[in-house]
Amino acid sequence: MVADDHDLLRYGIRSMIDSADDIEVIGEATRGDEAYLLYQEKRPDVCILDITMPEGNGIETTREILSFDPHARILILTMHIGEDYLNEVINAGANGYMMKDSARNELLECIRAVYKGEKVFSQSVSRFMNTCYVQQVQSGWDKDKSDNPKITRREREILQLIAEGNTSFEISEKLFISPRTVDTHRTNLMSKLGIRNTAGLVRYAIKNKIVSPSF
Repeated sequence: MVADDHDLLRYGIRSMIDSADDIEVIGEATRGDEAYLLYQEKRPDVCILDITMPEGNGIETTREILSFDPHARILILTMHIGEDYLNEVINAGANGYMMKDSARNELLECIRAVYKGEKVFSQSVSRFMNTCYVQQVQSGWDKDKSDNPKITRREREILQLIAEGNTSFEISEKLFISPRTVDTHRTNLMSKLGIRNTAGLVRYAIKNKIVSPSF
């Protein structure tokens, strides 16, 4: 399902999605309240929501849909990027955050990843997240030191690729392992580090200099 109040943008998004053999758009909405009712009717595998819609923005609609169905999978697709937006999207429970200028292949891969239950961010959003965390660390934010749990070489490789914005499928191709193995390492990392989401993994990677902020 695609929800966006701009007809041309919604048409363009639908055209990109319809070009894939394994993804089909089954419903479109132009307002937040319309998207919520459409979800109840169609039960799509993945919802793509714009942030700035009338009658309920994307963040409010995300909360409403997840209140109705906690297993709903939602990808925020927007022109807006900012720390406040990012925090609201994560706190609302969305599975991903993408910019509307993302490439077609990146959009399709993120949709597939969200369908699998992964947390995804487009490359530009991941770079923005890294910049924010670097600035916070350099300004003295969270100076407390704690013993870092030991992570394996493979976990370190996967953590770096996650922080760079790669999906599980992209990581599996780069490391020549299965996406299921990547997901297992991701779960183990979160458990070992006491982290509950991808944003936390990025923060940990930057803070512990596992990934360079210059990529």
